Amino acid sequence: MKSLVARIKKLYGLELHSPERVAKGFLSENHILLGDGTKYFLKRYRFDSKDRIQEIHVAKRYFADGGIPVILPIVNKESSTFFFCDGGYFALFPFVIGWQPERGSLSDIAVESLGETLGRIHLLGRDADVPIKERFKPWDKQEALERIKVIDSEIKKKSELTDFDKLALESIIAKKRLMEANLAVYEDFDLPADHLIHGDYLDHNVFFGTDDHVSHVFDLEKTEYSPRMFELFRSLMYTFVSGRAGLGEMEKVKRYLGAYRKVYPTRDDELSSGLKLFYLKVIHGTWIESEHYLRNNMRIDHFFLGDFRRMSYLADHLKEFENEILRS
Repeated sequence: MKSLVARIKKLYGLELHSPERVAKGFLSENHILLGDGTKYFLKRYRFDSKDRIQEIHVAKRYFADGGIPVILPIVNKESSTFFFCDGGYFALFPFVIGWQPERGSLSDIAVESLGETLGRIHLLGRDADVPIKERFKPWDKQEALERIKVIDSEIKKKSELTDFDKLALESIIAKKRLMEANLAVYEDFDLPADHLIHGDYLDHNVFFGTDDHVSHVFDLEKTEYSPRMFELFRSLMYTFVSGRAGLGEMEKVKRYLGAYRKVYPTRDDELSSGLKLFYLKVIHGTWIESEHYLRNNMRIDHFFLGDFRRMSYLADHLKEFENEILRS
């Protein structure tokens, strides 16, 4: 940390001290630092592509200039918004105080504000001409089946299975069955990847003010050009649908969709296609299983049960869920 603090002093002219590791953020290594009574947020990026970090910061600036309350990185003496040190890329941000309610406890006002803000992001994203290479990646059925085969082999090497192993085995068996039954391809959907999106727009990637309205937006590391419907359904499924309460959570889903559609009008057929697109991406995805068994990364294991429940719920109730959202 000494070399990092020295680098910050040279680039930003700030004497920072008392680094405090940020506990929140399962895949991040971020710190809060103090300087002259002011707090700063130091972010270390998970990847080492300078070009990709530049893209992310350009997207942040684009949305901020369009009125989205994105937290922007501080520009240093070299007129850059990030720097390299100790084998990684970092960016320094102002420390922002905001409120993040427990998942499932959003007020009606917060739900509506969350939906309205995504609508505003997508309206801006529709007209974007920002030089970003990342594009929505459709599912590859054959590749996914091959990956499942490898994961299955890794699990079966074990002499005794943990609860996680048993759930993972159940998950890949279900996904394999659902994949093989699916004949649809991305090209069947009239949902081009023509919107610049946030990429990971969820309730825990925004701050709320005391009035329950979205006050700040952050974490655009997954920004890309994508069908807006994919982000809309990814956002509402991960924020509001646990897979346990099922249609009991539908009130918040409908409120969120209604707020979004008031800002960015959406046809019913777009919603239907977007839901199916999200579902097909889910059943072809093995992110957590691959990280756990193929890369020995256990840091995201805690997401697995929720993801499995959501997938199972959609597999059993897709048409029912579709009928409900079309009433929003």
